[in-house]
Amino acid sequence: MEKSKFGTDGIRGIYGKDLTEEVARRLGSALGRQGRVLIGRDNRPSSPTLLQAVAQGVRSVGGDCSAVGLTTTPALYYLLTQSDFTYAVMITASHNPPEHNGLKVFTKRGKPSAEEREAIEQAMREETLPSTHLPLLREEPERLGVYRRYLRENIGSLEGLTAVVDFAGGAAYALKGLLGALGAHVIPLNLRKNGDRINEGCGALHPETCRKETVRSGADIGFALDGDGDRIIAIDRDGTVLDGDRILYLLACRMKARKALARDRVALTVMSNSGVLRSLSERGITALSCAVGDSAVAEAMREERLNLGGEQSGHVILGDLLMTGDGLLVGAALLRSIRDDGPLSLTPPPHIYPQVTLNVAVADKNVAHRPDLQAIAAEIKEDLKEGRVLLRASGTEELVRIMVEHPDERRATAAAERLRREVLRHASY
Repeated sequence: MEKSKFGTDGIRGIYGKDLTEEVARRLGSALGRQGRVLIGRDNRPSSPTLLQAVAQGVRSVGGDCSAVGLTTTPALYYLLTQSDFTYAVMITASHNPPEHNGLKVFTKRGKPSAEEREAIEQAMREETLPSTHLPLLREEPERLGVYRRYLRENIGSLEGLTAVVDFAGGAAYALKGLLGALGAHVIPLNLRKNGDRINEGCGALHPETCRKETVRSGADIGFALDGDGDRIIAIDRDGTVLDGDRILYLLACRMKARKALARDRVALTVMSNSGVLRSLSERGITALSCAVGDSAVAEAMREERLNLGGEQSGHVILGDLLMTGDGLLVGAALLRSIRDDGPLSLTPPPHIYPQVTLNVAVADKNVAHRPDLQAIAAEIKEDLKEGRVLLRASGTEELVRIMVEHPDERRATAAAERLRREVLRHASY
């Protein structure tokens, strides 16, 4: 339990080492004392076992739970919002390798706040688990019909359009027929029921295969999901890869043209490219900057009454439809935009400034918060004169994340490497 701390995206770790069935049972019992729990999972080999462990914990304290089974994270969240369940727990490690797994917790408002996470973690530590062994909980995949109907009603016909979809060998397998049911012709990549190779060389973190197939097939669009289906990286028919920043730029411009962009504003994180922010401003769109993480984006959108926001990594939130990142939903919306507004094209294209990002593995990621290290980051930023330098602790892993942005890529690279060395030096004492 000591290593299994809540980050911004729940509890994650290597299955059997950092993340065990006991941890899952403790989470289930902590939540089961407070309300009804809806449970979903991706298709990693360890996910069915962890799902049952969460269910055992809930039921061991007299709580009530149901299991959707294989689903994407956003689909599970939508089902929660349409139900009388108090919590949803998604068994997934998202874009991480197959040997990892995780426990994501949702309330109807989204991911728990820092205070709510701390309360759940405290309750997990205090739980005394009974030894009672209960029967396995039956999974109910038919519950996904509610989500399928919702997308059909809000997207409409995609007849005549072709999409290459990289399923990342992950959870979106459960919804493999969704775009086809809307009339689109789908060319699937890495569509596998077994998740023993989830995210490996494919999906949102590795979009090159999807890009090649999109160009080869002449598809209207390609898009790559991650393991739990909450990210999207898109490819236009010319082979241009569109990360989250570029997707948000395109959608913001098209929504503004239709007078559908709330307050002509879009929520972006501090990791978003400054060039994209400049380009949005040139089109009369204001970017609201917020902290990293799709939960921070969603909270900013609620507070400012916005209907579009997201992250460079591919979390894109279409607030009029669902207040969380949903790769399939955004992919369907991009297809609808092609149907209504013509082929995807970034016209005029956004300004893009070179960015260098590094992930530095450390024993304790909190080294990133040390004032002396932050002072060095500020000094590096001052030396660059322009651009940005960001130094932060990962919300999910023992990593320190570095991002340096500058018009001169060589200077950005040199600055990032200097900061990496400083992180390692400070982490050693």
